[in-house]
Amino acid sequence: MPLAWLCAQDGAARLLARSRGPWRLPSFEYRATHHVLALTLLFTCPPEAVPALGGDDADTLRTLVSDDVEWSLWCYTTLATGAGGLPSPDRIAADGAFRWLTSSRLLGGSLDEALEAWTDTATRLGAGVGVGVTLARRALGS
Repeated sequence: MPLAWLCAQDGAARLLARSRGPWRLPSFEYRATHHVLALTLLFTCPPEAVPALGGDDADTLRTLVSDDVEWSLWCYTTLATGAGGLPSPDRIAADGAFRWLTSSRLLGGSLDEALEAWTDTATRLGAGVGVGVTLARRALGS
């Protein structure tokens, strides 16, 4: 059972709920942002600390999601080096989320203009990383 991953997902859902972002729950944007936040939490916070994130934690998260390319490389490297000693079920779940982000594709154009997330990546493979990191910055208030 991937307990650390489930805690990270719960933390990501709480952050998104607090941010009151413009995305709908079943949308591509929500899923991409949720995966980015969950992976970031998984690799930076012990599971028991996720529910009580404070101001310093939010600053750390904002720094990590300040750039989509850097975040992607950091996440890839963390997964490639054993994900910080996480148990196998958690690594498998995290790897699946990262694969979805890097292989996802938006079809039929860019993101909604209201999200202010028009990106060059929106019509290319791997759009989940760019979209997720962009909206994670917004959710974290940066």
